[in-house]
Amino acid sequence: LLLASAALALAAISSTPATAAGQWSGFYIGGHAGGTWGDVDVTNVTDTSGFFDLAPGDVVNFSPSGVLGGAQIGYNFQMSNFVIGLELDGSAMDLDEALDLGGDDIGSVEAEWRATAALRLGYAVNQKSLVYVKGGYATGNLQFSAVDTNPGNQSFSTDENHSGWVAGGGFEHLMSDDVSIAIEYSYVDLGEDTHTTATVVNDIGSQTHTVTARLNWHWNPSF
Repeated sequence: LLLASAALALAAISSTPATAAGQWSGFYIGGHAGGTWGDVDVTNVTDTSGFFDLAPGDVVNFSPSGVLGGAQIGYNFQMSNFVIGLELDGSAMDLDEALDLGGDDIGSVEAEWRATAALRLGYAVNQKSLVYVKGGYATGNLQFSAVDTNPGNQSFSTDENHSGWVAGGGFEHLMSDDVSIAIEYSYVDLGEDTHTTATVVNDIGSQTHTVTARLNWHWNPSF
């Protein structure tokens, strides 16, 4: 849908008389902070009945939540009211949840960082306000840990980097010629990956929602 929308925007731009670069054209860099929440599903693959009391095929559903903050950098190109750009961002996160798995087992999931590379397609409402959608590539880490609280405290932990996609949108407003503020929603699907230790194998999938406030500084150098 994003690519189709971009194609329509480019077609509209090509049929519009050429104009000077708009207010939104150029590079920008900034920071963001907000909240994140979602679902992490852990599917047990191996027989761990001697320690981690789940049979093969059992699924544990986590609903972690937390906060994140980071930075973004990007470039916009404006023709008429249409704005097309590319943005890279990275966030440090505190997303986690621990669950009593029954009996004497406690499991927990945690994510500490995430990064995206996304295409943005926007429409400048009045040269000061921009409504946009975005979509592209996402990557991030996901940790899963479990502990048996019986005497001996057997435990294991895995930490894998996942890859997937991001989609979302937002509203951005120029406070001055070079400073803007924005509110943005993103949905990130990091897919399913296999987490492995010497004795335990789990298939783990992650889908999260994020809402952030963003502050950007813009500049449009002459080439």
